Amino acid sequence: MRSIPTSVRILSFLLLPPILVFVQNAPVKVACPKNLIRSAGPVFHQSLSAEEAAYVSTRSEEVLPGAWKDYLGSLGIALSGGGLRAAYFAAGVLTSLDGRNKTHPTGTNGVFQAATYLAGLSGGGWFTTALIQANFPPVPELVFPTIDPNEPASNSRFGGFMTGVDLLLPSGATGNNTGYFEAVEAELSEKHAAGFPVPITDAWSREVARHFVNGTTASNILEEGTHGTGILFSGIQNVGSHSQPFPIILENAIPPALTANPNDTKELSDIIPGNDVPVGSEIWEVNLFETGSWDPSLGSFIPTRLLGSTPASGSGPSKREANCVVGFDQASYIAGISSNVWNGDNCQYSSFEIFTKFVFDQIPIYSPILQLIEAEFPGQAPVRMDAGAVPNPFQGRHQSSARRQLDTGTFSASEESFIALVDGGSNGEVCPLQPLLVRARGVDTIFAIDAPADRTDSFSNGTDLITTGSRAARFGGLYPFPKVPSSPDTFVNQGLTSCPTFFGCDEPDVPLVIYLANRAPSAKRRALGLPGITNIPTALNWCAQAFMDESFAIATQGLGNNSTDPGTQWSTCLACALVDCTRSRQHIARDGICVICFTNLRWDGKE
Repeated sequence: MRSIPTSVRILSFLLLPPILVFVQNAPVKVACPKNLIRSAGPVFHQSLSAEEAAYVSTRSEEVLPGAWKDYLGSLGIALSGGGLRAAYFAAGVLTSLDGRNKTHPTGTNGVFQAATYLAGLSGGGWFTTALIQANFPPVPELVFPTIDPNEPASNSRFGGFMTGVDLLLPSGATGNNTGYFEAVEAELSEKHAAGFPVPITDAWSREVARHFVNGTTASNILEEGTHGTGILFSGIQNVGSHSQPFPIILENAIPPALTANPNDTKELSDIIPGNDVPVGSEIWEVNLFETGSWDPSLGSFIPTRLLGSTPASGSGPSKREANCVVGFDQASYIAGISSNVWNGDNCQYSSFEIFTKFVFDQIPIYSPILQLIEAEFPGQAPVRMDAGAVPNPFQGRHQSSARRQLDTGTFSASEESFIALVDGGSNGEVCPLQPLLVRARGVDTIFAIDAPADRTDSFSNGTDLITTGSRAARFGGLYPFPKVPSSPDTFVNQGLTSCPTFFGCDEPDVPLVIYLANRAPSAKRRALGLPGITNIPTALNWCAQAFMDESFAIATQGLGNNSTDPGTQWSTCLACALVDCTRSRQHIARDGICVICFTNLRWDGKE
């Protein structure tokens, strides 16, 4: 692992501006730093921010230092999208990996604490956001906290997922949700008054806040209130203890050409059927310190705490001064964008009148809140009303000649005032693997937890890995990824989704991917002849507990692809996988049980 001198680590934290917390939803103007934008560097020689490098290095030295340096290498965990299904599936799986799980020891306890990175999007992003802003509690305490719901809500306490109350329509599709929508709309007024547009994503983020950010209890969930307002993604760094894996949330950028013309043949030809954003469009990430994209068409980042800021541009009479703000990166807003699927039907209209008519016709259950937004916030900026409207920090920034060695196009939004950001899986990569493939991060092993509803029965079929492999191939090795099957049928027919599967076992210069899909009933339920339950909604708390229990069982069954024996040695096989890259670098051959594990659990490369 890279070594960062202690003096550099300390200096990087001393240079960080103070983290400001605002108990309001409106960004506040601040003085701009001399350098607002950081370039990721030349293609194939990109670099981490000094802050991320210091955070990761300090974790490696102070958390399980012996094991980390000598055996584990760098581990990244990816939590897929898939709404509440994905959030609860992640909860059950990570409970099996949590070193604080003393009630049901699995032999895999502690893997979660050993991870360097935790990437999430959409439903997986909900879980990631909730976990880190609640200060990394044990998973069951996160989902079902033992607090008095009648106590006053506080931004210092998390009230649990509370998914017994529907995220979108708490009184049901046929109930009266008017008061709830009015409360949500009222919470947007500060941001609008500060001069920022408030499209549908802002309303959605306030609903997400009630379930996945501190400040809500069962007694106030329907009322106007704080609901995590002022909890900033950049403000949950926990730099003192470095006890959490480094969190990353993914979002997709909608290319301006698709907004200008929803029938643009070039853009449409790059959209995988069933998805909404071209595969080649930039993947954006939000981490504790920076927001931007590693894709070579952009390769630039802005400090997350200054998200919402714009640089100086132009000259002479057309010169525009830089404008910097803090407070834009509300944790609920980041999670809301990452799960924003309202663009799914190309309802990109900048006019509220047209957009509201579309929603009346196509999504009538959500039209009341749109009416409220239209009435209260008229004359908004011409932005897409179905996406997150983020002031463009890279306006006027063009692809450098150093990046043109890859034919990946230029930054198409260079002339746009706002970036349109939506659900991180809108391009078909519903499992957030891309940030863990960034060469500068040096991730050795990826534990991919995959729970989208790929199939008609709402189980997964490996499509995420196929899309990731296809997209990675476009970048000429910039994002090294192992060979995976080319068809979901191969995943299903060969049982690659029915148990943990290893990819990239003997491929040089790619991470080893441990793939765990939400596909089949656990071994226990199969033995009883019972169907799976992790493909059903989790709207009720009792169902959520059963769902997590089944996810826990799936994560610990470990049946081998070439064996019918129960996976009683799964914990050993997981350990073998986690140290495999380090052993390979040290030219230590697999032996003993590890040979059996890789024989049973690896994909043999045959379609």
